[in-house]
Amino acid sequence: MQRRTALLLPLNAIVVPLAQGADFPFAGKWKLNHGKSRFSHGTLPNSLVITLAADGPNGLRYQSKNQVGEKTGGMSYAARLDGSAASVTGSASYETASLQRVDARTLRVQMKKNGAVIVDAVYQVAADGKSLTRKGTAKKGPNEVNTFEEWFDRIP
Repeated sequence: MQRRTALLLPLNAIVVPLAQGADFPFAGKWKLNHGKSRFSHGTLPNSLVITLAADGPNGLRYQSKNQVGEKTGGMSYAARLDGSAASVTGSASYETASLQRVDARTLRVQMKKNGAVIVDAVYQVAADGKSLTRKGTAKKGPNEVNTFEEWFDRIP
């Protein structure tokens, strides 16, 4: 009997993370597809890769790496999926991120600075899990709003 218990523990350690990944279709590395993406004004970044990972049963870890012209940058945060604010690091544009899970494949994300919403976006993973769209608005200045639709392809 003890032998069976000892053999099942490693199997349980493998099965639980797989089940969490199946329940969290956002997890993975995503690369911006320029041909399918658009900004209402301004230019898309030369490159943008985002990495999303489950952070416990109700959280998400976000990391981005981008290049705009000759400048490279990125940002990261770990947030609950309940709308509470989480600190953003690596960005001068945002201080906090608030995420709300809408359904199994959809998140609403708000990026804020000084309490004001700068970006209001919806992330949605396609039913086949191969692509992710990010649609919304971003304030570029007091009277300037950029509407965007970004398409990301899952990469290994």
